[in-house]
Amino acid sequence: MYEFPRARRIRKRPEFVRIQNAPSARVPTRHLLLLLQPRESAGPARLGVVASKKVGGSVTRNRAKRLVREAFRKNPDAFPDNLDVVIIVRPGAHTLPAGELEAQVRQAKSALFRRAADLAAARPPGGPHAPR
Repeated sequence: MYEFPRARRIRKRPEFVRIQNAPSARVPTRHLLLLLQPRESAGPARLGVVASKKVGGSVTRNRAKRLVREAFRKNPDAFPDNLDVVIIVRPGAHTLPAGELEAQVRQAKSALFRRAADLAAARPPGGPHAPR
């Protein structure tokens, strides 16, 4: 029912680094920091999740990342299309029930769409590789 295919994932380190080093927009929540970057190609939003050792050991980090991916899968309408999103997990996120983390994602929805609209308005017509 809820899918997370390869096309919806950010998988390569250079993509993570590009988004983290030059985020076009940030949306903070209590336990998450969402970094947004517009995509060149059209399509649904893609997700990457980062959890540092500040969050905890490997079991804790992986649980937190699973909860974030589940929130992404269950709330596809909360993430605008043509956007790459890297979510940085903050300490304490692994202790939350899945429903509470999903609620944080739903609460961030309006800010996500507002920032995505700002990014779209700031982009030059035809994208960065348009002929001049």
